[in-house]
Parts: sequence; structure tokens; C-alpha cells
Amino acid sequence: MSVGSSDHLPGFALHASVPTLTRVAATGAALLVAVYCAVLVLTSPVPVQDLPSHLARAAAMSDLFFHGGARYGGLYQFHLLWVPYLLGDLILTVAVELFGTSGGAAFWTLLVFLSFPFAALYYARVRGIEANDRVLMLLLALYFATDWFFLMGFWTFRVSVAMLIATLGLVELLRRRWSYACFALYVIAVVLDYLMHLSPVIFLAVALGVTALLRLGLRTTTLRTEVALFVPVIVVLLWHFVVASHYREAGDTVTSTYFWGTWGSKFQRIGSQFFHFAPRTDLLLVALMVCILLVRTGAPRWRDLRRPLVLEMLVLAITFLAMYFVLPLGYSEAYYVDTRPLPLVSFFFIAACLALPPRPDRGRARARERLAMALAALLALGNLAYLTRHFIADRAWIAQYRALATAIPLHGRVFTIYTHGGEGSFYPFLHTSGFVAIDRAATEPYVFAGNNGNPMKYFRYTHVPYIPAVQWYGEIPRPRIDWRRVAQDYDFLLITRPYDPRVLGVPTRPVSENSTATLLQILK
Repeated sequence: MSVGSSDHLPGFALHASVPTLTRVAATGAALLVAVYCAVLVLTSPVPVQDLPSHLARAAAMSDLFFHGGARYGGLYQFHLLWVPYLLGDLILTVAVELFGTSGGAAFWTLLVFLSFPFAALYYARVRGIEANDRVLMLLLALYFATDWFFLMGFWTFRVSVAMLIATLGLVELLRRRWSYACFALYVIAVVLDYLMHLSPVIFLAVALGVTALLRLGLRTTTLRTEVALFVPVIVVLLWHFVVASHYREAGDTVTSTYFWGTWGSKFQRIGSQFFHFAPRTDLLLVALMVCILLVRTGAPRWRDLRRPLVLEMLVLAITFLAMYFVLPLGYSEAYYVDTRPLPLVSFFFIAACLALPPRPDRGRARARERLAMALAALLALGNLAYLTRHFIADRAWIAQYRALATAIPLHGRVFTIYTHGGEGSFYPFLHTSGFVAIDRAATEPYVFAGNNGNPMKYFRYTHVPYIPAVQWYGEIPRPRIDWRRVAQDYDFLLITRPYDPRVLGVPTRPVSENSTATLLQILK
């Protein structure tokens, strides 16, 4: 396929010879992208689980970098360490400095959301997928870009998936024709992948291994090329496990034994990427996605499945699915480790479907194409309406919570307690306490930092307060809380409603309350 000028979005090369249907669909897809972006900006900071804590860290880092720690200098400290998560934090920190907290959150939201569609389009174009199928991929990408990982606020990981896909596009270019300039770009991409998140480097190593074996068998690559592609990956992994893994201080959580869960739980969570708010709606959207792929592909012929491009995509999908079953559920610094390959399973499976050649009956193929495009647009619109409905309601809750926090003195010490429960497959308000740190520069225990059990070793509390597990209130049996430490390290309790007052082990007096939470002052 020849490369031409872009139309609407990077990755689209729609020439004058492209059918009118494809050009109209591309225009409609670009408009849908714009609508998604508008909704995400208008609802920003979007109410997703981990975002407030990440945003609070970025606000503190912005103050430490650009204002000498005038607001947060007594609470946090930063030391430059070349480790995962750093790149995402630096981007968000600069965005907060340039556009303020809300504007920076909106910028980061758009970057996270758009990264996957753009990477998918780039990869599809590099691999020679036709223009009409690239449009279909874009429409499906709008659904995948706002998946469970997006709602959980695992945004650094979400960007890293897109970066991995783009890096694999560079790998394809190097396998076709070696270029030292392209290899230098590939080396930079591997380093940036690592600084965004550890998982893309590990996944890249696996993808390089399985595709190298396949390509060497088909004689479409050379051993020299494959060895060269592995070198920067191995160097980065050596850096991480030999050097960066020792960036710990006395008192940091030591990596615990890995735990895998059960086979039953593995099969239960195999579709977790598609979990959102309501199981019935989630199943309806998944059924619509499956229908789109069936309409596009029909019943594939065996000889089509053996085409090199289709075969490679299927091998990658199966490999990442096997990784899901092999990887542990989590360890001390990370949870949901095993689910991280799942977005790549779905992406490469869809890429394989779109790489299948159309049926020889051109009339029926055109009708199927029109129907698939219409259903994909319906999926994108339905997903947007689904998200918007919940985002509006959840933002109203957060606005009430933040209004209550205005009664906290600047630099107050607040023990935040979460009692609200979940919403569907995640907890949209679990880390809302991050807004207490943002709005009041207050000490609160759950901003993600290196010395409270998180992998951001470059960012730490100056003085670590008492930090029980964030969901201690809802655990059964409920763990023992050291209320003496609470009274020593904090001056206020901010507890979401409803709650049982008998649980509180310190004397308090009410300060303020509304429908979301209650603010209590600890009597000493």
C-alpha cells in the first residue's frame, strides 16, 4: 500500500481513489473523536478511580519544581530517578503548571484517550490494513480507549499500551528495511516505553520473541535484525532489575510473594477489560462489538487464516492471552498484574480480523462493510452515552465532597475514610481524598508515593503519617485501627457517608457535612 497525505487523523491515507463510503465514514469517525474529546474536557477531571491521587502528586511536583515548594515543600520531596511512571508524571506535572489543575487534568485525559486510536491507526497503516478497515478500527478504538483500565485511572498503563503498539510499528519498518535513523528512533521509543510503565518493555520482549520465531520460519527477517531489536530491550530490563529495583529506603514496603488467585478467578476476570458500570449494558456493548467483527469477517477460510499477516496477529493475541494465565494477580506494589496483557489480546485479535481479505462477491462485501461501519458508529455512540451518564452523576458527587473540604484549614492534617462502596467494576470515589491535598495542601494518607507502598520511588512523603489500608472500613472482618496514631498524626476526620459512628475510636466534634461526607475535628 502506498503512503499518501493524511486526511482528518494521522494514519489515514485516503486517496481520491478511496470509495466515497470510506471517506464519509472517516469524516464521521473524526467527528465522533471530536465529540468524545469535548465530553472528556467538559467533565474533567473525569471521575475515575485513581486520577485524584495522581493529580495530587502532579500538583505537588509542580510546586516543588517551579515554585520552590512554597505550598507542598513541607509535605513531599522529589528525587529524580529513571524508573517507570516518571514520564507520565512529568507530562502531567508540566500540564498542571501550564494550565492549572483542572486544565492539566483535561490535557492529560485527552492525551490518554487519543493515544490508543492514533497508535492503532499508525500500526494498521504500517501493516498494510486497507483504508476502510482502518476507519473501522478507529471506531472500535473509541470503545477500547475508554475501557476498564481507563475507568480505574490506570492511565500511565493505558498510554503505555499505545506506546507499545507504536513501537511494534517501528519494529515492522525495521524488519522490512533496516535504517539506522529508524533504529535510533526505536531505541528512544523503548526507553520512553520503560519510563512510562514497565509492562510495555516486558510485553515487547515477548512480542519480539514469538514474531521473530515466526518470521525466521517464514524467511521474512534475518537473525541479525532480530538480535539488534532485542539489544535495547535487554539493556533496559537489566537497568530495571539490576539498578532501579534497589531504589528503596529504610521502611519501604518490601516486595512480597507473588499471588496468582485461582483458576476460577482467572476465567471470571478474562473479560475484565470490558467491565464498566452495569453488567447488562457491558454485555450488550460486547455483543455489539462481536457482531461488528462477524459482519466484517464472516466465516474465515482456512487459507486466509494462514496468510502471514493474519497468522502473526493471531499468534500475538494467543501469546498475550497465555500471559494472562501465567502472570500473577499481584504483589505488594501492584495489583491486577495479570490483566495487563488483555488489551493487547483484543487489539491483535481485531487486527487479525481486519487483515482478512474481503469476500470475492464485491456487492455483498460492500453491503457488509456498510453494516459494519454503521454498527461500529452505534457502538461508539452508545459507549459515549453510557460513560457520560455516569460521569455527570459522579462529578456532582465529587463537587459536593470538594465543597465540604473547603472547611479544612490550609495545610490541615486530615485522616480520610472511605465507606462509599463501589460502582460496577471499580470505585470512582476511592481516591477522591486526593482533592483534599490539591485544594487545601493538606496532609492526607493516600497520595501515591514511594514510602506508602507505591512504585513511584522518586516521590515521597517528607514525614510519613499513619496509613492504614485505604479500604479498611469495608473489610470483613474489619482490621484493627490504631486510633492513638490517628489522633497523633491528624487533626480532622473526613469520612464518606453512610458510616457507623461507633467505628470511630477518637472523640470528635462535627465541623460540616453534606450528602457525600462528614468532616469531624478530633478532640485532643
